[in-house]
Amino acid sequence: VSPCNTHSGPASGIHCVDFKMKTIEVDGIKVRIQIWDTAGQERYQTITKQYYRRAQGIFLVYDISSERSYQHIMKWVSDVDEYAPEGVQKILIGNKADEEQKRQVGREQGQQLAREYGMDFYETSACTNVNIKESFTRLTELVLQAHRKELDGLRTRASNELALAELEEEEGKPEGSVNSSKTCWC
Repeated sequence: VSPCNTHSGPASGIHCVDFKMKTIEVDGIKVRIQIWDTAGQERYQTITKQYYRRAQGIFLVYDISSERSYQHIMKWVSDVDEYAPEGVQKILIGNKADEEQKRQVGREQGQQLAREYGMDFYETSACTNVNIKESFTRLTELVLQAHRKELDGLRTRASNELALAELEEEEGKPEGSVNSSKTCWC
């Protein structure tokens, strides 16, 4: 299978679902990413929707040489909004940038649609490897940023709960017990 045989949809590929794992480094942090390529083929839509549930980042991919694939992006965005978790990170991808002579969708159209949906936008080429690493790195950065906020919130909450537990424990101790070698508080 050639990497140039791509379809429109949340990701690109030729099979129903293709799975890959890759480790990339973002801001000095090694991140192991799982890539689920659902190909976006209409006949697999019911299966595809199951993959949205646990997604943290999604590429919505259209073929720049196919106006039809670009028009399907609105439906894919609707599906992602309905089935993916709230806060999932999304990037719009115009693939096959190496086929400029066959272009049916202008770069400006892709940029405008991405702005409307609040997404980053890249034109890529799976054949010539243009913007592939950059788009994966950016999506990983967005996912990390979203989860850092969650982790910071959890850390703050855990720190507050720990401080409260220590305060409650201190309140239960008798006066002068801090320096006392006595272990019984009764």
